[in-house]
Amino acid sequence: MTLVFLQAVAKQAIPPIKAGTKLEYRFFLYGQTVPLNLTIKSMVDTVQLDWNLRGYTSGSYLITASGFRQGKKLSFIQPAPQTVLRLADDETFALISKAAFADLKRNKRFIYNNTTYVLKSDSKDKPFMLGGEKVDVWHVTGVEEEGDLWILNNPDFPLICQMEANPLGINFTLTAIR
Repeated sequence: MTLVFLQAVAKQAIPPIKAGTKLEYRFFLYGQTVPLNLTIKSMVDTVQLDWNLRGYTSGSYLITASGFRQGKKLSFIQPAPQTVLRLADDETFALISKAAFADLKRNKRFIYNNTTYVLKSDSKDKPFMLGGEKVDVWHVTGVEEEGDLWILNNPDFPLICQMEANPLGINFTLTAIR
C-alpha cells in the first residue's frame, strides 16, 4: 500500500482529497469493530459518500450543499443497504462543515451537535498517524459533552480522521486514504 501525501511546512502530511478518493475506517460501536469503506463520489456542492461494508452491502450518504457549507450536526444514522440516505440540511457525515472548520481556525473552537469543541494543543505530543506519516489534523475536545475529534486541516474537506469518547458509543478511526 502506497500513500501519497503533500507535505506541509511542519512536516505533517495533508492527504489529497478529491472525487474518487477512498477512505477506510474502523468503527467501534457497542463492543464490535466494523470496517467501513467510503468513496467520495462528488464534493463540489453536495457530497456523496458511497459506503461499503465488508463487500456485503453498500449504499450512499448524501450531504446537501447547505450541510456541507454550514451544517451544525454530525449524523450517526445507521446506513440503509442499497439506498441513498439524504441528510438534513444542517447535517454532515464523516466531516464537519466548512463554516465549522472556519470557526475552528478563526476562534479555536466551533459548535456541533450543541456541543462546543475547543482546540487542544497536544498535536506534537500525540500526532495522528496514517500509513506511518504524521497527518496535519486539529484535535478538539467537547466541553458540554465528552468526545474528541481529530479533523484534517483541509478547509475544502474537513474530514474527521478520528472520534473517541463519543457519548453515543460510536467511535471511529481513519486507517487509510487511497
